[in-house]
Amino acid sequence: MKRPEAEARQAGMGAGRNPTAEERKVLVERCEACGTEMYGLHCKLVCPNCGYKRDCSDP
Repeated sequence: MKRPEAEARQAGMGAGRNPTAEERKVLVERCEACGTEMYGLHCKLVCPNCGYKRDCSDP
């Protein structure tokens, strides 16, 4: 997953401008098996706790 600072730079925000609360929101995917925050790996989401994997084509 991208860090909020990287997303802010990509959105075209200047270095001296403070992002709004809405601009700082980051989508967090939770593991369906254990609830741990998952991380993106190409087109997959992987749980670092239990190893559950979800593909981007999964509903």
